[in-house]
Amino acid sequence: MNNGHTIEIKMLTPLWTGGVDRKCDRLHETGIIGSMRWWYEAIVRGLGGYACDPTSNDRCELSGKEKTDEERRKKLCPACWLFGCGGWKRRFRLDVFSATKEPFSLSSLSYKNQRGQDEFNRWWLKQVFNKNINDNLPIGDVELNIYLTKGSEGDVLGQIKALISAMEQIGVLGAKGQYGFGQFEWAEKQNIQDALRTINDFVKVGGFLTKENDVDWYSLENYWLYELSLPASNPLIKKFENAKLIGSAKKPLIYLPVSFDIRYRLPDNYGLGLRQAYRQNHSKEQTRKVFGTLLGEKQGSRIFVSHLFKRKKEDRNYSLRVWGFTEVTAGDFLGKELERMFALKEIRMKYTGAVLTRDI
Repeated sequence: MNNGHTIEIKMLTPLWTGGVDRKCDRLHETGIIGSMRWWYEAIVRGLGGYACDPTSNDRCELSGKEKTDEERRKKLCPACWLFGCGGWKRRFRLDVFSATKEPFSLSSLSYKNQRGQDEFNRWWLKQVFNKNINDNLPIGDVELNIYLTKGSEGDVLGQIKALISAMEQIGVLGAKGQYGFGQFEWAEKQNIQDALRTINDFVKVGGFLTKENDVDWYSLENYWLYELSLPASNPLIKKFENAKLIGSAKKPLIYLPVSFDIRYRLPDNYGLGLRQAYRQNHSKEQTRKVFGTLLGEKQGSRIFVSHLFKRKKEDRNYSLRVWGFTEVTAGDFLGKELERMFALKEIRMKYTGAVLTRDI
């Protein structure tokens, strides 16, 4: 390994890096690396390259008989070459350091049902969030220290910088992005199209394994994003500011209106959450495919909703990101629901995968 390279970022919503028991008892580098690989796979697929599913039986693997890098690349997808697989080590080591741990709480609008029980939103927050509050979910300054494998410095560092740049603008870092965690800023990021071009140039000339991607895999090809700026005077924001706080901080420096309410359920006078609204207009099967399910054959969510956050403490407006890996029609439907929810006249998608990759 050579000397490290430090990437200094600022977490805008908490960084979740849960361990094997899904409890975020400390910063787990593996959780961050896993999210980096996940986004790299989606980007590579959206750019027309192949990225395997590392959990499948058809994942990339080397036998050890390959003698040259050229021979190895022919058997590896770009994600496996960068992040490792059977018979091939990851091209870098990652150390993570949380420079600041600012007190924060989550603000939830969920309420008790007819039997006096907490609705799912607050129950989930109490079960999961209260066990991991504050020290174990860093918000604020975080350092990513990258140590590169000897002999692959240029390619690897360029790909990591491009990847982190893309994740900052269209995704998240760490786990539970669908539940609001992992929004961040990086002052030295590349423009999103430059970042994608850097990855594309590497993938196209790398001599990597070529196959067809599964149609159900996450891909930038079917990506879309809304990014809203909401004033504190917005009626729903004002409701959040008077809501119950979840967390142990008695005087939080930061509180975040949670994505759970927006995603699942709002008080009756504010209508349905996104999932319920989608279910009213689509079949149960379609809803589970788009929003995920833990029933039967588990499916991950294809819809992601950030917590409401401020880029600076003094900002008057909150930011909200909602994105998905679905057909654009689903994104159009959810955009109308966001307009209704926040009493907005019209919102437009900031990005779609087709626009992002059009000139690459």
